[in-house]
Amino acid sequence: MLLTATLLGLIAALGILDGRLLGVSMIDRPLVMCALTGLVCGNLHEGILIGATLELIFLGNVAIGAAVPPDVVTGSVLATAFSIMSGRGPEAALTIAIPISMLAQTLGILVRVVNARFGHMADRYAAQGNTRMVAVMHLGGPTLLYFLSGFLPVFFAILLGSAAVTWFLDAIPAFITNGLVVASKILPALGFALLISMMLSSKLMPYLGLGFLIAAYTKLDIIAIALFAVVLAFIISQFLNTSQQEG
Repeated sequence: MLLTATLLGLIAALGILDGRLLGVSMIDRPLVMCALTGLVCGNLHEGILIGATLELIFLGNVAIGAAVPPDVVTGSVLATAFSIMSGRGPEAALTIAIPISMLAQTLGILVRVVNARFGHMADRYAAQGNTRMVAVMHLGGPTLLYFLSGFLPVFFAILLGSAAVTWFLDAIPAFITNGLVVASKILPALGFALLISMMLSSKLMPYLGLGFLIAAYTKLDIIAIALFAVVLAFIISQFLNTSQQEG
């Protein structure tokens, strides 16, 4: 269990550092985090299934300005790990992923408050001309804090909390679990709605309606409709480029 806790802690730390130290490579998305967690826990297939479900739910989960969104990294890793370890399936992951993400959000806010102090210290060292300490304050302190904020909660939760989570899942009434199974099919639609609400405009409304019509009358799955949308977008892009060149 110690090795598993360490590996999962490192996965969470890697996800937290993505977008901060490592650039935005989308490692921190639930689909990647859950798949890696499933691999470590010995059930890659279930990890991917859970990741796909959580990915749809958290599609609209973005940081805007100073707002700190729920911590999808910690929520994804712990929810997947506990779900696989307890043998309860993806619905169990859904039960605990969102509450864990909200709790970890508080830790993320605290880390950002502390990191602001490193910025002020870097300013003082810059005024003194100490470039080495500026680099340490800019990279060393915040990076260490972000690493620990991802590693420690997951490490100790896996090492000490699996029995408690299993007890918690056992105590959930069957009607709530069944309701969450239904919610697992509804929440992805909510994730899509949140994403669309940020990018929707009057020019895009016809394409949104076209997507609904295709889904309703052709019974194609989401992958087929997405591929159709890619081809349509390419055709429209080519048409617009040709029109601009001729004009």
